[in-house]
Amino acid sequence: MPEDRFDPSGYLTFDLARGSASLPDAASAVVLPADVLERVAGGKDGIGPALVARPLGEWLGARLRERLAAGGGNPADASPESFLAQANGLLAVHGLGRISLEAYGDAVLLRTELVVLPKAGAGFLEPFCSGLFGAFLGREVPCLALDGPGGACVLIGSPPAVRRAAQLKAAGVPAETIATRLHQESRAAREGKR
Repeated sequence: MPEDRFDPSGYLTFDLARGSASLPDAASAVVLPADVLERVAGGKDGIGPALVARPLGEWLGARLRERLAAGGGNPADASPESFLAQANGLLAVHGLGRISLEAYGDAVLLRTELVVLPKAGAGFLEPFCSGLFGAFLGREVPCLALDGPGGACVLIGSPPAVRRAAQLKAAGVPAETIATRLHQESRAAREGKR
C-alpha cells in the first residue's frame, strides 16, 4: 500500500526544447490559467461542466486507482487516510483544491475546497465526482450535488439513497439533514428486518 502522503516530485515535467509538458503516464499535458478552464467548463459561454467534469474526474480516478494499487494492493482496501492523501495530492498538483469525506451510514458526503471552478458549483461537482469515484471503483457511482452552509457538497451513495436524497433536496431539506436522515432511515430499515 502507498504511504499516507503524496509525493509530487516529478509529477509534471517540462521539455522546454520541445515546448511540451507531460504527466507520469507520459500523457501530454496543457497548463491553463484557471479562469480559462472556468470559462470552458462552467461559464455561460462554456461548453458545459459535464463535458469537462466527468472525463476529468474519470482520468483522475484512474490515476488514483493506480497510485493506491502500487505494491500490488487492492485500491478499494486503502485506508481512508491513504485515499484522501492520494486524492488530495492529485487534486492539488492539478490546482483543483481539496476534498474531505464524512460518512453517514451507507452514504458519504464529500465536501470540497475548490480552488478552480467555484462558479460551476454543483454542475461541475456531480459529474466530476461520479467520474472520479466511478473510475476508482470500476463501476457507476451515483452522486447528487447539494448546497451546504460551507458551499456545494456531493452525496455519494447507492441508487436508492441518491434517489431519496433527491426527493429530500426537492423538498428543500438542507444537505446535512439529508445525510443524517438517510443514515437514520437506513438504520431503521435494518433494525426493522431483524
